Amino acid sequence: MARAQGARAQMALAFETVYGTPPGAGFTQMPFITSSLAAEQPLLASELLGYGRDPRAPLLDAITTDGDVEVPIDAIGFGFWLKAAFGAPTTAGTVAATGSITFSVQPAVNATVTINGTAFTFVASGAVGNQVNIGANLAATLTALAVVLNASVVAGVALATYIGTATALTMVYDVLGSTGNTFTLAASIAPASNGTVSATTLTGGLNAHTFLSGSWTLPSMSIEVGMPEVPRFAMYSGCVLDSLSWQMERSGLLGAKAMLVAQGETIAAATTAGTPAAIALKRFGHFNGAIKRDGVALGNIVSADLTYANNLDRIETIRSDAKIDGADPTIAALTGKIDVRFADTTLLTQAINGTAAALEFSYLLGSGESLTLTAHAVYLPRPRIEIKGPKGVQASFDWQAALATSPARMCTVVLVNTLAGYP
Repeated sequence: MARAQGARAQMALAFETVYGTPPGAGFTQMPFITSSLAAEQPLLASELLGYGRDPRAPLLDAITTDGDVEVPIDAIGFGFWLKAAFGAPTTAGTVAATGSITFSVQPAVNATVTINGTAFTFVASGAVGNQVNIGANLAATLTALAVVLNASVVAGVALATYIGTATALTMVYDVLGSTGNTFTLAASIAPASNGTVSATTLTGGLNAHTFLSGSWTLPSMSIEVGMPEVPRFAMYSGCVLDSLSWQMERSGLLGAKAMLVAQGETIAAATTAGTPAAIALKRFGHFNGAIKRDGVALGNIVSADLTYANNLDRIETIRSDAKIDGADPTIAALTGKIDVRFADTTLLTQAINGTAAALEFSYLLGSGESLTLTAHAVYLPRPRIEIKGPKGVQASFDWQAALATSPARMCTVVLVNTLAGYP
């Protein structure tokens, strides 16, 4: 008999067009750590008298479908939860894709390089069309190759700009963003081009997805949690994100908790999410984190907690299917706690004066992907400064963010990655 194991559990997510209606396609396989998302229906003990000391059978009460999902904070998948928390982002390219072909020696006659699907052939002399004359030395050949490529009328080739150096042909995609990451490169082996491509495609193109607080309309999601060995596939429709929280520390695995309110649960013996699209997982770590105050690095931080809450109002009406009518966002909240080694009075002075400052919480990978949450107007309480022994003195600030004057919102989240957009 098969037994359900968390190691084999699956989660698929898609945003809904109509609240409470799972889409027929477009699901994405989501990495997760734990999930308590489920439907619950308690029993009501009988209150009837006159039947002796033994009670009558209990009755079923209303169904509640909610729970939390713990997820890794990564460069791609975390954007789905940010969209659920804030609404759809605006997306713009920030970094152009680049690549190169490095040559050890001169290419042989009739050797080729293929640029985004179009072959260019090296010839001894008399080059025409997509041909390149082999020069007196490698640098001259690569200069000639760059000239031909930059002058090419082939649409796919004209998408980039080319530079010939002493040993390599380098190229930069002309448009910022991740689109250039699909631009292909190849160099022939026979005849020997003697060239080595940096990768099969250009790489490094990045987009910035900007999420803003303050939206009155939040997207709903359908989330399927599957245990294939039973089999049991639970589809939770009408999922709206109530809160998103995480903690910043010096070390350890970095994850976030998403609290969800769903409209209902449907159980099936087979998946109804089809074949979910996979994402390229690239996790942030605690050691990638940094905290700034008004743009200046804030030192002596031991840990930090962040919670963004939509404070959903469940619309619990009388229905024959026991589902709720919706979950509407009310006044949002961005709160947290920072524990600091008491080394200066910067934060204490701000707390005493009752003034606001911007706090920026960020993660940055060496490959360029980043996540930055900026709370534009943060207020600090005056904390108790206690000496608990011979070791360092710490202070804790339970901060609250509010609507700022400029920009006129509470917070901004920017996720930079290789994804073209969030559907």
